[in-house]
This record gives sequence, C-alpha cells and structure tokens, in this order.
Amino acid sequence: MKKIENLKQVQALIGETYMYAVIIAVAAVVLAFIIAQLIKWGGGKHDTSHIKRRVWFIIVGIVASAAFFLYNALYVSSFITKAPLQAKFSNGNIYATLALLGVYVIAGIVTMMILRRSKWGSILGQSKR
Repeated sequence: MKKIENLKQVQALIGETYMYAVIIAVAAVVLAFIIAQLIKWGGGKHDTSHIKRRVWFIIVGIVASAAFFLYNALYVSSFITKAPLQAKFSNGNIYATLALLGVYVIAGIVTMMILRRSKWGSILGQSKR
C-alpha cells in the first residue's frame, strides 16, 4: 500500500473503504447462511435450533464489523502520514463500519423473510418446517 499524503488520496481511500464494507457485509451474510444450514433442526415440540442460528447470526455480524474496523484502524491508517488526514479517515472508517452493519442486518432480514420456511428464515422466529 502506498503512503497517503493528500486530501484526494484520503477521499479515494474512504470511497474504497465503503465498497469493501459492502463486499464484506455480503460475504458475512453468506457465511452466516452457511452456518445456519449446518445447524440441524431440533426435534420435538420445543425446538430451540432457531435460537442457535440467531446467536450465530449475531456473532458473525459482530466479528465481521470488529475485524473490518480494526483492520482499517490499525493497518490502513498507518499509511496516512498527516494527523488531520488520519482523523478524516477514522471518521470514514466509523461510518463504513456502521454501513457494514446496516447492510448486513438489512440483507440478512430481507433474505430471511424471502426464505421464511427454511433454516435461514427460522432465525426470525420459530416457524413450521
């Protein structure tokens, strides 16, 4: 990675950060979907497998957003040479992380509603198979 020394470079870097946030959010939804498919249906009247899927959905979202934020804060920002530019990037990093969480939650809930009678859709609440 090259040194970031002016405002145009920081603005371009922030734009790239937003694009990577969306890509990571989609990848996290896919990972959570795969994990949900691997958790077996619980048998019986009081099936709690949907709670396990919900917990894993939350864990994947938290880990993806924390890893994204820390990568940008610790690694990417070290290439920015001037303190005011670092401050601008750190604000962009916070907003990109919030965008990641927003896309993750919205994409997850929309796909859960579409696939309501699947293991993925059961995360929203217990439903009949």
